[in-house]
Amino acid sequence: MATVLNDRDLESLFGSVIADADPSCLRPNSYVLRLGESGEFLNSAKTFTLGKGKKGIKIAPGHCVAVTAHETIDFRRETVHKIFPDHDLHGLLSPTTDLSREGIVAPTTQIDAGYNGTLNWTLTNTSNEERRFTHRERIFRLTIFKLAEGETPERLYDGDYQGETGYVRSQRKGAPVGMRDDEWEDSATKGGPEELLENLLRAGYPWHALGQRLKTIDGQFKNVTAEYAEIRDSLDRLTGEVDKVTRSQENSVKSLPETIRSVVSEEADSIKNRWLIGTGLLLLALASLVLSVTANEPVFRFVRNYGSCIGLLVFIGCIVTWVAVSRRPKKPRQ
Repeated sequence: MATVLNDRDLESLFGSVIADADPSCLRPNSYVLRLGESGEFLNSAKTFTLGKGKKGIKIAPGHCVAVTAHETIDFRRETVHKIFPDHDLHGLLSPTTDLSREGIVAPTTQIDAGYNGTLNWTLTNTSNEERRFTHRERIFRLTIFKLAEGETPERLYDGDYQGETGYVRSQRKGAPVGMRDDEWEDSATKGGPEELLENLLRAGYPWHALGQRLKTIDGQFKNVTAEYAEIRDSLDRLTGEVDKVTRSQENSVKSLPETIRSVVSEEADSIKNRWLIGTGLLLLALASLVLSVTANEPVFRFVRNYGSCIGLLVFIGCIVTWVAVSRRPKKPRQ
């Protein structure tokens, strides 16, 4: 069964199977390929070379660029058998997660056993911001499988890109020469804007230049439309947050009368309880005094002789007690 090479096995491939390798690009079970020096902007067919005057590339929103890897891969059997006798190697290429987080779409592909050359792929910017990549920046992850006995192919890779280094344009044969326009099917509708634009492009000078300009403006309108859609989504999210805060404040205002009524009710109950307690204490004290006087003859005579003074003192005591009980207790300081 095929096994994935670990970091020790991958490091043993440096200098032979993986030429121009960098140990800092090594991962537990993969090697991260770096951006090479040559490529082409597919929207304008403009080629470039990095490493001397230019140090990186800029990809505009909606644009696509074809790039090459800095490292050269050699899966030829004579090279691999020097490290893994009786085994062949097969590779799986996938973009790093940094690319997808920035809206860069890149293909996942494979490297057949027997391949030798430089790897090419494309980067498409689907975001609304310009993306920049520097020469030899780590962008593509290479996972290598060691094929066991019975999995090695009889026919090794021998395609159009074998032995090629640097950036190589597509070698697809394409359609045969001489096919008429009415033999092709496309998305344009009869009398639609696409048909009118194509008629301008085929009309020759100066209409051809006008058609090209309209085509460029159409692409710019699409970018503006995408940016407007993002702004609209941001406004919708902001409106939702404002509505949420407003509803929260309305609920707080609605609950304020209930809170006031509850506090007033609690205070009224507290005052009523204090009044009842005070009245009960006065009545109990008066009853105790009457009982004591009537049960003791000397005391009864004393009260009868000095009743006016005693009554005045009792009245003053009642007033003092009532004031003390009715007074609202102070709240402790926080």
